[in-house]
Amino acid sequence: MRFIETNGLENTDLMPKSSVPIYLSDDYKVLEGPTYWIMKLTQMRSRSIETLKQYSTILARYLQWRDDRDYKAEAWQNVDEDIINEYITYLIEIRDKKGKPSDSAIEFYIARLQSFYKWANENGYKHYWKMDTKKVIFTVRNRSMVNMNIERDALSFHLQTGRSTHVDANRDKFIHRENIPQIMRLFDDVVYAFIALIIWITALRPKELFQLPYKGTGLNEGLRRYQYDELEELTDILFEFESKGKRRSIKFPAYLWVFICTTWMPKRAERAALYRKKHGMMPPNIALFLSKSGDVVTRKMLRDNFLKVAMEEECPENRLTPYMFRHSFATYFVFGALKKSNLLGRAYVYNAVIDQALREWMGHNDIDTTYKYYVHLVNRYFHNDLLDDIYKDENKAIFDIIERL
Repeated sequence: MRFIETNGLENTDLMPKSSVPIYLSDDYKVLEGPTYWIMKLTQMRSRSIETLKQYSTILARYLQWRDDRDYKAEAWQNVDEDIINEYITYLIEIRDKKGKPSDSAIEFYIARLQSFYKWANENGYKHYWKMDTKKVIFTVRNRSMVNMNIERDALSFHLQTGRSTHVDANRDKFIHRENIPQIMRLFDDVVYAFIALIIWITALRPKELFQLPYKGTGLNEGLRRYQYDELEELTDILFEFESKGKRRSIKFPAYLWVFICTTWMPKRAERAALYRKKHGMMPPNIALFLSKSGDVVTRKMLRDNFLKVAMEEECPENRLTPYMFRHSFATYFVFGALKKSNLLGRAYVYNAVIDQALREWMGHNDIDTTYKYYVHLVNRYFHNDLLDDIYKDENKAIFDIIERL
């Protein structure tokens, strides 16, 4: 989803306003309903520029969330109570240590979305969300009790942009390497441990990860189940996939695919037999991950199982999401690079080689920004003894645990 602002009605007699948002899909197609709605609000004299920015931002964040969760911004009419409840849960999960967004703020956000969808229904854009404000408020309060935040001391620092952030807020997105073995033991289905391991090593987004095939075709034909005698000569394998509306590729680590072939593939074969009993056919080759009940693993199943582990008393992290493993990859990547160059804790110096490598793995387009962010984050972790060293050999402990699950 793309969100731009135009000078819109600035020179009109209708209601001069200098900032009129337009919502676009990733391929620059206008999202008709959302754009018409915000333009309608723009024409109302009772709506100030600041109010319009607030309303348009709330809708933009929701539409971007739909894209991130693969619900698609352009399919905004495909909405029901379950999707709205999932969005409420997301808003609660991303709270910072100060408890923002608060319950009342979330209720306000959802009320604005209700206004939009109410307008949409009245103007011929049919959808499946039955309006019920009281139920929304109950859902927010109920989710809040389940996702209570634990208070911690804030350690703030400033990026070179002048923008301040909090170590604590970022720590909630970060998994310490030494905690990963314990987390792996808590999964009651080994498939989620495999997925966590792959994200930890490759930094793939969940949507990208689910494009890993059991048996690839075309450019991905190297991703398949190899015989044991073939694995000794295996080199890194090209993996091309869709990422935020574009095609990109990485070299999938050979040692990781060897581990998948020797440890996961036999388990998948057992689960494929369960799938066949249920559906009368074998699972599609594009589906690498099957649950212990023989179902193709979905992103919702992945999120639910990570949340389930986070609620375990033995879980060493307060929160647990697939994206936290990706965030950890980037943090340790930069940590290792700075340590190798003897730059830990020193003033920021741009390194184009490290930045390019990091952006390629993370799938980011911004030059300099990604690397700068993680350099400052790593140095702050390092100064506050929040980051331990990492060596590739130590991944062996994680592999050993998964093999025993």
